[in-house]
Amino acid sequence: MSVGEHRAWWLLLLVLLIWQSWMTLTLFGREQPWKHLLDDQPILSGRHPLHLYHGCLGARALREHGSFSCYDPAFHAGYPKTPVFDSGSRPAELMLTLVGGRYCAAAYKIGVALFCSLVPLCVYVAARGVGLKRAWACVACLLGVLVWWGQPCRETLESGDIDLLGATLLVLMQAGLLIRYHSAPGLLNWLGVVGTALLGWLAHPLLLLVMIPLVLVYYLSVGARHRLAWHLALLGGLVGAIAVNSFWLIDWIGYWWIRVPPPPGGTGGSLVGVVKPTLENIWESSFWGGPVDRALACVLILAAMIGVLLYNQSGQRATARLLGLSWAGFLALSVAGLTWEPLGRFGTVRLLAPALLFASLPAVYALSFAAAVLKTRRQGDKETRIKKSFFISLSPYLLVLGVLGTAITLLGHIPSSALASWATGLLSAAPLQLGLDADQQAILETLRQHTTAEARILWEDRTLAPLTPHWTPLLPLLTERAYVGGLDADFRIEHTTNGLADAVLMGLPIRDWGDDALDEYCTRYNIGWIVGWSPATCARLNNWPGAKQLAALPPAVSGEPPGCLFAVRRQDYSFALTGSARWLSADTQRIVLGDVAPPRGGPDNHGKKQVLLSLHYQAGMRVTPSRVLVDACPMEHIGSVPADARPFVRLWIGEPVTRLTIIWDKR
Repeated sequence: MSVGEHRAWWLLLLVLLIWQSWMTLTLFGREQPWKHLLDDQPILSGRHPLHLYHGCLGARALREHGSFSCYDPAFHAGYPKTPVFDSGSRPAELMLTLVGGRYCAAAYKIGVALFCSLVPLCVYVAARGVGLKRAWACVACLLGVLVWWGQPCRETLESGDIDLLGATLLVLMQAGLLIRYHSAPGLLNWLGVVGTALLGWLAHPLLLLVMIPLVLVYYLSVGARHRLAWHLALLGGLVGAIAVNSFWLIDWIGYWWIRVPPPPGGTGGSLVGVVKPTLENIWESSFWGGPVDRALACVLILAAMIGVLLYNQSGQRATARLLGLSWAGFLALSVAGLTWEPLGRFGTVRLLAPALLFASLPAVYALSFAAAVLKTRRQGDKETRIKKSFFISLSPYLLVLGVLGTAITLLGHIPSSALASWATGLLSAAPLQLGLDADQQAILETLRQHTTAEARILWEDRTLAPLTPHWTPLLPLLTERAYVGGLDADFRIEHTTNGLADAVLMGLPIRDWGDDALDEYCTRYNIGWIVGWSPATCARLNNWPGAKQLAALPPAVSGEPPGCLFAVRRQDYSFALTGSARWLSADTQRIVLGDVAPPRGGPDNHGKKQVLLSLHYQAGMRVTPSRVLVDACPMEHIGSVPADARPFVRLWIGEPVTRLTIIWDKR
């Protein structure tokens, strides 16, 4: 057994796993991290609260009717929670399904911790798949860990994009196992390829779609060397992985139309703004992270380029195509998103982390190749199997000189304080923000004290940086109130365009809304209270006779301005816009109304009169008792109030009903 394949290298892998596990644990606090991991304080960093909220809804729906989709009446007068809106919630849905579909912040945190802890193992599997010896596979794991805790990857994790990172690790393993399945066909390798495909489609279907052309190129390159059984097993397994995910992929495709295009000027949740497409601007951008992160990325990219060339020159052209196109493609998309705003709106900037993780494999192969060539020359082995060529004979020296020269040049320009900070960051990670602070708790207490469940609360959204805590999706769980706003200000669907964000109400500045229009708006959506944060919103509401300031609110997020809670002066609150009805209860399964009665006069439909509800209609809604009919009523432009993008629920009823239940059956 060669030194590179000695089983003692498993000890190094174990050390890397322990190190990664410790770093992961410190994400939940540097003092008593186990306690913070297992308590009920949610992760507030980035969009983790949104994933937790939708994970709770999706897990409950999955357990009760086998689908991730459900109808959520708690936000924006009702909207369909589908795989299209908040794709990052699927890992949370799986985690919370295991605990019975209930709200459990600890289960979500444990899932995140387990996922992060397995990074070295995932890279090791991929490295072994591409043929690296155990020693060099451990080097690839080390590089993977350094990339993982670098700023680009850490920002992706902290912003809540665990679906992207999880899918990256899965497609990385799939690439390695696919190469292994070609060189050593067998049941275990086949199960690995199919299993990673199955989980990858579940985690991030868009990333898997991007990988399809690359996998196809590899398949066409090596397929002719195999028999029919190999082809049937591989293609059948990959198609089967998609088929297993079809129960939710059908919804993902079917509800794609409800998305609203990202607004101009967005960067898809990246902390990096769009820069002019010049080499200087790209190099100086914080897109790469800190000085050490930039140096590591450059060394990895340079070594990966040489590694791909070496793969190609040594007869492994299919492997060179798969790995080279993968890391280079992700890098090109991320840089293009940095310099071209239309692409940046879709979050392609965040593909830098996948690019660097993929680059670690050919980079380590280049190092191993150089070491092998130098060793054989030193030993004078003339029977080496390495293909001789001018490039091969010079490659180890070119690699060593190029990588060392680049590393020395970059390190020479890195301040010692930056190096010290980077090294310290590898001892323990900066903790994620956990639990609500005193100001946020005070906001919740004020809402519980001054509001009731008989009307909705209009919550003004603010455009925040991706790493800023987006904790407001948890409001319905923490206050048992319904809201217009607070769910997500950046990634929108048609149903959420009726809210107030940055002093803009339904697409119009709130200062341009007249008093009558505000009255009509609050009646349409049964708004009883308004939470304003921007000075323009508070000033307009203070000048509106229909609103009364109840209380001052502390900042919802550190560094943001304080706000105010206003009560809307209305004679009574009702979710029935015509006729009458009492709102008894609502969850993702059913909405229960009591004492539903039609109005006197009004439109008549075969002896039935309409009761219009302040609730978005969704195709597939049905009502019990069955003598009541339900359909959609478009909400047209009324006065200066814009039309709603979605119709409202209209009930056709002949006589009063004591208890009425609305259920959404998407089938």
